Amino acid sequence: MFDLTGRVALVTGAGRGIGAGVAATLARQGAAVAVNDRDGDTAQATAESIRERGGSACALPFDVCDLSACREAAARIATELGPVDILVNNAGGTPGNVLPTPFRESPEDLWGAYLGMNLVGVLNATRAVLDGMCERGFGRVIAVSSDAARVGHKGSAVYGAAKAGAEGFIRSLAKEVGGRGVTANAVALGLIDTVPAEFLEGMRPERSYAMARIGNPDDVAAGIVYLASDEAGWVTGHTLVINGGYLGA
Repeated sequence: MFDLTGRVALVTGAGRGIGAGVAATLARQGAAVAVNDRDGDTAQATAESIRERGGSACALPFDVCDLSACREAAARIATELGPVDILVNNAGGTPGNVLPTPFRESPEDLWGAYLGMNLVGVLNATRAVLDGMCERGFGRVIAVSSDAARVGHKGSAVYGAAKAGAEGFIRSLAKEVGGRGVTANAVALGLIDTVPAEFLEGMRPERSYAMARIGNPDDVAAGIVYLASDEAGWVTGHTLVINGGYLGA
């Protein structure tokens, strides 16, 4: 089950952390993987690691906030690996690694960057590959979201709003393209151990999660592999929660 041999995946923001873990797992399941990151060196490192383990991968440094760059990347992937079958919209986060900040104190000049990284980038990357998926009658669009969108996190109002927007987009997209053999789903994550240490300061994960540990990229990748597979062909418009039984802060 969950054999992705012959499929081509694009993972955005895959130079490190969750994205790198997802890219590696997709490759282990047989997919050829296009590794995106704004940082070309980290994208190349992830792609090289996949190739060293016998997988097929290429690195594509571009900014998902640029629709033209997304379209150019999709064309390049089609030439080097084949047309994109699986899109994992992982790129996102907080601009400049801004620490959690109450909304009344949040810098207004960064609101656009939050929306760009976590919502507009999802729209752009999806738009760049969606026509081809519909024409071929197969596609998997997956967006990485957060508990901040579902239940809210203190200090993450703008980030949560952007992620909630991405989930709303996924649900509507699922209804538009389901008849073409394309599914659209999201994964909503709890705390993952790739979060910078300064974000964890003052937090007590053991009081917030049913499980005795926080998550890791392999936990996320397993859910994404399922949603990317043929076996998930009747799952769409869904948000898969991967959060260790988050109990709330």
